Amino acid sequence: MKRRQLLGGLAGITAGAPLFNISKSQAMSLPSAIDPKNRDHLGLLQKKLIYATDDRPLIWWIRGNKYGSVSGEITPLWTLNVVLFKKVKHNEDGTMDVASMEIVYKTDVETDALLTSWRNPYNAEVYEEAPLIMGPLTRKFDSTGPLSQTALPGATIERSGSLGPAEIAGDDVWLLSDAHVQVNREGQSTFRANDLSTYHGRVSDVLNPDLASAPATMAVHIIQSWHPWMNMGDQEGTLITRISGAKCLTVDEIHPRISGFIKDIHPEIARDFVSRLDGPPERFDR
Repeated sequence: MKRRQLLGGLAGITAGAPLFNISKSQAMSLPSAIDPKNRDHLGLLQKKLIYATDDRPLIWWIRGNKYGSVSGEITPLWTLNVVLFKKVKHNEDGTMDVASMEIVYKTDVETDALLTSWRNPYNAEVYEEAPLIMGPLTRKFDSTGPLSQTALPGATIERSGSLGPAEIAGDDVWLLSDAHVQVNREGQSTFRANDLSTYHGRVSDVLNPDLASAPATMAVHIIQSWHPWMNMGDQEGTLITRISGAKCLTVDEIHPRISGFIKDIHPEIARDFVSRLDGPPERFDR
């Protein structure tokens, strides 16, 4: 991902918008070096690596496998192809609101073909599969991480999280961000997930005043309970996800497998994801 693209890559979506250069009113006072134990510096890393120091849309894509784990033995279940569309808005009190919408396309772990059905290897049940849209919803952040989020129709979601610590080696910086989620739906068992994310970028990019959003990659490990729809009953075990990806500004910069799904299945979102972030949330039905 090129720095020039980060400064102006969305001009084709919102032509002529000055949004993608740092405005004087939104320019930050940057430290001369990053202290990974400094809470304000962790907040800066959050803005630069994950989001942006100005108001703008951006995209994260992530891809990898979901596994089942029973008695220490793991079984690949499906491949996750995920895109997260986001829009950042900074507030006068120093917090920021991030509108976010996630789309999940599941593919076969062997053929990478889009799944229309999936057979559970643990109970032999077969389920219909279709791309899943979650959101849009809005979360509020400060330098400690997420503070609150808007409701998602169809489910009650309790979410907590933490930001940091960070690790620095030379010009490389890694920022840890953890989220702990509990989802309750009427008539279903409680679903719990622990998202353990690691973001990577360059210290020099974080400290560059001309970059509102630094080039960054991420790796995510998720440890969670069985999905209620899997009908696992009293079967002991857990689900494990290992995925990785990168931040970008345009649909064409997304991993080609995922961008192809977006353009073919959700062309209206591919054309203008920014407008969709202003729309009502999809009902959570899975």
